Amino acid sequence: MNIFAITTRGLEEISNAEMQALPGIHDLSNGYRHIRATVQKGLSALLDLRTVDDVFLELTEWEQVGHERSTLAEFSERSTELALGEPLAQLRGLREIPGHPTFSVTANFVGKRNYSNDEIKLAVSEGVLQSQAGWQYAEDDRVADLNLRVFIEHSKALVGLRIGETPLHRRDYKQAQLPGSLKPTVAAAMLRIARLQEDQVCLDPFCGSGTIVIEAALAGAGSMGGDIEQAMLKAAETNRQAAGVKVAFSQWDAMQLPLPGAIVDLVVSNLPWGRQVEVDGSLWKLYEESYLEMLRVIKPGGKLVLLTSFPDLLPEEPEDQIEISLFGQTPSVLRFETA
Repeated sequence: MNIFAITTRGLEEISNAEMQALPGIHDLSNGYRHIRATVQKGLSALLDLRTVDDVFLELTEWEQVGHERSTLAEFSERSTELALGEPLAQLRGLREIPGHPTFSVTANFVGKRNYSNDEIKLAVSEGVLQSQAGWQYAEDDRVADLNLRVFIEHSKALVGLRIGETPLHRRDYKQAQLPGSLKPTVAAAMLRIARLQEDQVCLDPFCGSGTIVIEAALAGAGSMGGDIEQAMLKAAETNRQAAGVKVAFSQWDAMQLPLPGAIVDLVVSNLPWGRQVEVDGSLWKLYEESYLEMLRVIKPGGKLVLLTSFPDLLPEEPEDQIEISLFGQTPSVLRFETA
């Protein structure tokens, strides 16, 4: 079976490495925001992936996908030819799907085109409805039994059928959403970059709604998080309870952490960018003083993995830097090694 996974731009190598660790998966190859692979048997393990946004059975690859509006008619025609019987049987081995399912369509493309995502969805849905008697189209993916994904890059389009009932990036524990809240898949990728181990303790001094430390706790590690805003901590506690994990949350100023020295193994954090979250005072001062506090509380040989749009504000150069796409911005994931 051929599959493809969608991930955050810049994190393709991280997601590839996570997928390589699964049994029976091979022939992995990276593309823009996606990884293609072959699975010998069993799909259920793919639903445990943490760093990918979603994963699909590959139905076909369309070539010579144009930019003109006439391409919409081609989408409809090509969609009538999709072979859905065997993939649907594979999915029914994982979960219950009615005989006449509802389906949604998700579409995205790279570059400018003379048609929109919504127009692609309608064109594809029209073709599927022509060829699949009894199927019904649902605009809202949340109520659909199945999801068809059309991922267009240049003149080619990958078309797939979602393996899970819901997207992998949609974590059940994310009950409280706040501005600047980190995508769980990016949080999980940052923890992989930090090489998190179950016997370690991870700290996030700017924990926000708790995504990083909850992901760390779900991976079996110890977790500590804090924030200066009480509203953030309330959201984090709501999400922690939904996740059913143990995390120690505290209200604090990250420039003066009320912690003894050398107490944590890792610091992984989404630093305030001064955009989606208001930051009082000098962002430069916040970065410098909070970074020194992180160094104080981390054990010798520990790692810091930080996400920010302003790497130059930090007082040291990172060992490694990966630019990603997030919320319409291009922040970087920075990795620091301590002596």
